[in-house]
Amino acid sequence: MGQRSPLVTLAAAAVGLVAMLVVNSTQTGTLAAPDASATTVPPTTSAPATRPPSPDATPTPSPTASPTRQIALVFTGRTTGREATLAVAVKGGRAVGYVCDGREVEAWFTGAQDAGRLALRSKAGDQLAATVAADAVTGTVTVRGRQLSFTIDKVDPPAGLYRARTTRNTIGWIVLPDGSQVGVDNDGSPAPAPALDPGTGAATVGGTPVTAASITGDETF
Repeated sequence: MGQRSPLVTLAAAAVGLVAMLVVNSTQTGTLAAPDASATTVPPTTSAPATRPPSPDATPTPSPTASPTRQIALVFTGRTTGREATLAVAVKGGRAVGYVCDGREVEAWFTGAQDAGRLALRSKAGDQLAATVAADAVTGTVTVRGRQLSFTIDKVDPPAGLYRARTTRNTIGWIVLPDGSQVGVDNDGSPAPAPALDPGTGAATVGGTPVTAASITGDETF
């Protein structure tokens, strides 16, 4: 084989050096693909479930106490010595009383009831003081300076106490359980009251029809 010339040898060395540089550059410039299995994915934190707002709870209204119904109690009868006829009507904390002899003496009383005790007065200053029980009223009535004792019993309609007014007259009736009536028509000259129909309240006073009201005890005169 013939001996290479120095120029050829130098050229071959230069080519080899360039080839080495290219290979080395390629290896050092290439990045390895990341290992997917080694990648750590941070855990996903789920947002807390949001509950739909509950509708405002409507407060249950407290039961409203029904007002106590006031019951009217009516008592009628005669004074102990049978000098006069008497009626008392009681309703709630109020009471009305009426006493008459069926001819000319009469008095209307109004006032209060407190714990079963009555303290009633007339416009003329007459007084009625009594105690109310379930079935009777017991006490005294003072009319024209005369004091009379009584115990009168509870009654049911049509027995009771009735009153009518006209432009001139005030008429009172006491209807007893046996149906008998006692009353006074007072137009300034007291006289016996005319007959009353307790069912309708109708009466005729001096030729004029009038309608009487049943007294329950809470009236004011």
